[in-house]
Amino acid sequence: MQPMTYRLQDCARLGRIGLAVGTLVVTSVVVHADTQALLPADQAEILTLDDWADSVWTAGLDGDSLRLKDLIAVPPAPLADTKQADGYRDRLGQWQRTQAHAAAELSEARSEALASLRESYEQGNLTESLKHAVAYQELLQEFDLALEHKDVRMAVNKAAAQVEGLIESGDLMQAQEILFMLKTAYEDTDRLAEFQVYDNRHEEIATQLQLLRRYEPERFYEMYRERAVARGDDVADIRAFNPALADRWRQEVGGVRVDILRSVLDTAAPEHINSQGWEPLMSGGIDALQSLAVTPMINETFPGLSDPAATQAWSSGLEMIDREMKIAFDSLGKKSSVSRHVGREVIDRISELNAQTVKLPDSVIWREFGDGAMDELDRFTEVIWPYDIEDFNRQMQGEFIGIGVYIEETELGEIRIVSPLEGKPANLAGIQSGDIVLDVDGETTSGWSLRDAVREITGPQGTDVTLGIQRQNEESRLEFKIVRDRIRMHTVKGWDLRGLDEEGNPDWNWFIDSDERIGYIRMTGFDQQTYGDLLGAISAMRSERGMPSGLILDLRHNPGGLLETAVNVSNLFVDEGRIVSGEDRFGEASFYATARKRKAYLAGTPVVVLINNGSASASEIVAGCLQAHDAAIVVGARSFGKGSVQTVHPITDNAKLKLTTQYYRLPSADGVTAGRMVHKVQGKSDWGVEPDLIVGMTPEQIVESIKIQRWAELQQAPSDWNEEESGAWTAPEIETLLEDGLDPQLHTALILLQARAYGDHATMADSR
Repeated sequence: MQPMTYRLQDCARLGRIGLAVGTLVVTSVVVHADTQALLPADQAEILTLDDWADSVWTAGLDGDSLRLKDLIAVPPAPLADTKQADGYRDRLGQWQRTQAHAAAELSEARSEALASLRESYEQGNLTESLKHAVAYQELLQEFDLALEHKDVRMAVNKAAAQVEGLIESGDLMQAQEILFMLKTAYEDTDRLAEFQVYDNRHEEIATQLQLLRRYEPERFYEMYRERAVARGDDVADIRAFNPALADRWRQEVGGVRVDILRSVLDTAAPEHINSQGWEPLMSGGIDALQSLAVTPMINETFPGLSDPAATQAWSSGLEMIDREMKIAFDSLGKKSSVSRHVGREVIDRISELNAQTVKLPDSVIWREFGDGAMDELDRFTEVIWPYDIEDFNRQMQGEFIGIGVYIEETELGEIRIVSPLEGKPANLAGIQSGDIVLDVDGETTSGWSLRDAVREITGPQGTDVTLGIQRQNEESRLEFKIVRDRIRMHTVKGWDLRGLDEEGNPDWNWFIDSDERIGYIRMTGFDQQTYGDLLGAISAMRSERGMPSGLILDLRHNPGGLLETAVNVSNLFVDEGRIVSGEDRFGEASFYATARKRKAYLAGTPVVVLINNGSASASEIVAGCLQAHDAAIVVGARSFGKGSVQTVHPITDNAKLKLTTQYYRLPSADGVTAGRMVHKVQGKSDWGVEPDLIVGMTPEQIVESIKIQRWAELQQAPSDWNEEESGAWTAPEIETLLEDGLDPQLHTALILLQARAYGDHATMADSR
């Protein structure tokens, strides 16, 4: 049997993140001091420069924002080297302008959210009004208080009253949108009961839409288009339905067998972190099969569902099996061997019932049952079916042979370029984000799955592949001939991309402040290559200007990755003590990771870690560990709260089970008491990593800062750029993030390190 591997699941669905563009938005750390002067030495006898720098850093570690803003605004003047004082004064002034700008932006954004809410409500656009209500919650950061605002309640109440009518009328898409907004409005509030009602209802409707998309894609397309028209979207770019998608479901269920399902259940029932035995798994599977009976219009794909009598017999039979199963579990107990026998008998009875009633393909039955069973456990547990195994294995490796693009399948079945990787063949050939792949080597992509596209685009190193592209604002088809190469998924990035080396790898400027030797590293994931790349970045800094005097570690929007990599990264900055530990379902320690002094190359280096609610899993291990050991100041917004570990179990040669088997616990500050559990549990307020210093960003700032980073890396115009209207495109300067006040979180991290460096340099000058 293959060895099991631990993976901290990448979080594809980050709660409110989709509505607030990726971060929690809270009150900025605003410095109100108007002075730009440094306090003369004879008026600041209490603190020397060295003491002042230490006090600034300690205030940051303690999360004492009031003391921090008082200290950082008016440091003691040095006895010598006024150039250092002038330099710090300029940097301080720039940061103060950023903070003032951020506070004004936040206040304006709150007012605009409420105004847009009222306008959308008056226009009868419930979805939009709820979207602005949730945005107001994010901007206020007092979710319960925001929920009681009269305009927010007005929108929420009307939506709640109308959503069931939308479902009854068959408008599932708008119903899903509204239910998602409603559950999000109640999430993280004291109204847990309401949240659970809307969360459950949303999952029911989302499941029906997923079934439609898989088994009746033409009707799904019609609903998609109808909803786009109702929203007032421009539907000119929505291509006609592709008939080749009609039978794509056969690929998605291909290779699914009942023996795979049995093995999955045999593993999941006893080993899940919150295991309740077989009963909830079997009930979840039966509920999923019931959804097949109630989902409208998929009877065109499965004729057996067109027979009302057969469908009723199927539904009634499932109810009876579920009822008798629960009686059996109650009477026979929940011992593993007994439960397993009952579970397997249920599977056999379902197979017989199907043969006698609706006669669905066995592969459909077992895939839907398996997915429904895993949904009962947690959202990070899933079966990797034969259809998905190739892509899963590729993600785990961190490198492959291809052209260097992220691609996705749209809801309408198109293959779309999400982003070309900087310096890779696709990027160098001119492929752009948003491009639609029409054909590969002359073969149309109509009806292709994402797996099909990956298989055809990748290939032997050094061979050619030709992509036919449809691009926005281009009338004719474009064609690009690209040479395949080995692709490294770089997860470690610097401040400013200077160019590419001879092998096409990025050549970064790693210093955000080269004068003070303050480094900047942005990590986008934790794969098998990350730790080595991070060491390479530090080596490059040392070769260029010496070891950094301080370092910004940007973990925002980093969904996580491998546990081992998170431990190695943390150990770079922590030379002793616990890094992280795991707990199994019995609350017993399942593993300990302890720092090794010989690997702590950066211990003692001043570090600021940036996080937001897109920082999850492995990111939270690093941020939480460094925070607990006072090895870094953590700045930004509370992290996502994904503190579970998934174990990947081989099921067959072409199927795996990714199962949540452990929760991880961060180290405690004193090293004696139990550390914090990071995993978010509904109804509890203590989860995630809380920053030492909470600094806010508006959604507009987030969107703009992400765009600037991406465009500065790619050095190419976005696909929707119109030269006739906007002129020739030039890549933005990355310094715009600081100069225009677009990233107050980053700027706060920088001024903390600049203050530390000012104290150190000025003290050295005075001592001479």
